[in-house]
Amino acid sequence: MMFGMTGAGKSALGNLIAGSQIFDSGDDTSSITNLDSIMKYEAEDGSLVVLDTIGLGDTEIDQEKVVASIRDVALSALHGVDCLLYVMRNARITDDAIARLIYVTEYLWGDDSLLNLYIVVTCASKYARSREDADEWIQRQVEINWRFKHIYSIVGNNPSRFIFVDNPDPESQEPNLEDRRAHSRETLYKLFCTHPRDAVPPFTQEMMKKVQEMTKKELEELKQKEEEVQRLETAVKAKAKGSAKKTSVTGVVPAAAAAEKKPGQELSASANLLQAKEDMKKAKLAMQLRLNQVKANKDFQDAAQQHADRATNRFLNDYKSADNANTDRGKAATRMLTSLSKKLSLNTASAAKAANTANAKSAPAVPLEQQLQTILKKVKKSNKETPAALFRNLGGWNGPGAISPLVFTNFLLTHVPDVTQTQIGALWWRADTNGDGQVDLQEFKDFFSKFVEAA
Repeated sequence: MMFGMTGAGKSALGNLIAGSQIFDSGDDTSSITNLDSIMKYEAEDGSLVVLDTIGLGDTEIDQEKVVASIRDVALSALHGVDCLLYVMRNARITDDAIARLIYVTEYLWGDDSLLNLYIVVTCASKYARSREDADEWIQRQVEINWRFKHIYSIVGNNPSRFIFVDNPDPESQEPNLEDRRAHSRETLYKLFCTHPRDAVPPFTQEMMKKVQEMTKKELEELKQKEEEVQRLETAVKAKAKGSAKKTSVTGVVPAAAAAEKKPGQELSASANLLQAKEDMKKAKLAMQLRLNQVKANKDFQDAAQQHADRATNRFLNDYKSADNANTDRGKAATRMLTSLSKKLSLNTASAAKAANTANAKSAPAVPLEQQLQTILKKVKKSNKETPAALFRNLGGWNGPGAISPLVFTNFLLTHVPDVTQTQIGALWWRADTNGDGQVDLQEFKDFFSKFVEAA
């Protein structure tokens, strides 16, 4: 899912990912679904879904847009979002951009969303081609720009979570246009392929879970139909492969192989697959109809409103404090809150009262960093091997030389059975420092020396 300030290049980035000018054509493209605050593109085979958020980065941002975004994201990605792409131009970062980023990620979506966050820097021709220059630029910006330093901090001070693209307009006639666009597209797809899904769970907020509950029957039906299509496709491919092997070098099918085939066998398998695909289409249509009903459901609308109001009021309370009010960040937050608070369904007093009541009923949340320290101490206590010896044992599960996200997850579960997926994801990003989707020996040793042994 892409988000960012207006003019950062979200739609152009979406078009690059999809390989077509889909986000510019809107309703004219069958693969696009338009909601009030979201445009959704889905690849024909379902392997990729791209969401382009509308409104949160605009100059005027009001509570109605915030509520619509919460609602439409939940309806468009009820299973969660693997990658959140914050799109920013290679240009001066404004206080308003930082205020919106903080509000959307840390308040509206919550801290868990930060595990899935990547920063995509557009108009970055120099850094798209040279990772060394890109890393030097990142460190320089961290040293001289507090706004950039904050962005760097929310992705765990990990430079690998900055993606640089050079995406010129296809009609601009710029030099080497196709090559530059192809290189950037390859960079993005490499990110999607190496994103550690087995360690970092999809970002899922409470409204997505609510949609799952309200569409449980349709979801189960659709899942069954999808699995049946996959099963039949695998079977048809296996038969085709088997027939090819039995064909002689001259292209003549041996008599024994021909005798094994029953009349209409391949036709029957293909017909079953076609029927299964038709059934899957019907299940998808039923699912879409149910989602339309959910969108119109008053309880669901009220829940989205309350979610947005809580986030906005927490943001308001934090940035109206004496410590923040007179800072550049505080002033930018105040400007944004001026338009947001005009249409709040809860006033500040009632919201504060509701928040205090909720806090009184539940124990204070333990900060994630404190949770991780407890987990690391358990790993340190229960493990007696050297990092190198342990790495060799773990590498045996995934081949020599690297540990996959799944192996890393199993390693943590072995030592700390009650570790959560969010905690695993946070520790993975501390281990995979170069962001290549695996942990090599040096990274594993560094993880132990810097985090485990220091716990």
